[in-house]
Amino acid sequence: MSFKIWVRQLLKRISVKYYRWERNNSIFRTVEETTDYEDTCMAICRNLIKNDKSKFAIAPLAEKKYIINEDLAIFVVIEDNKIEITNHVYHYEVKLNQKNTKRLHSMFNKKTDKIRLEYEAKIKSQVSFSLEEILKKVSKNQEV
Repeated sequence: MSFKIWVRQLLKRISVKYYRWERNNSIFRTVEETTDYEDTCMAICRNLIKNDKSKFAIAPLAEKKYIINEDLAIFVVIEDNKIEITNHVYHYEVKLNQKNTKRLHSMFNKKTDKIRLEYEAKIKSQVSFSLEEILKKVSKNQEV
């Protein structure tokens, strides 16, 4: 093994060890603590996202996401790291830390994407059925 290769491998080992040390060392990282309000708010949003009767909406210009559940009479507005939970009786505003914000946005996006895929599958199934009907009509018309 040449000296050049040995030095390159040594530098790679040192950089990996430094990366692992930096990742695990709390000196360079600020610890984000969650409050009870954040945990409760996250639990509410998770349950509403999982609920089949919830409806989802997005306002791209305002950069807001909405979860509407008419059965429970709960309306949730997600805007960046702020969540507003509203009912006829109460209104809460909770600010989330960065980690919970990313998790909530990811959950919302996955759910809306799943709904979108279901709609697309339903639309495509209707289109293929319609094409088969057209083919049958055209075939019958040629036989005459």
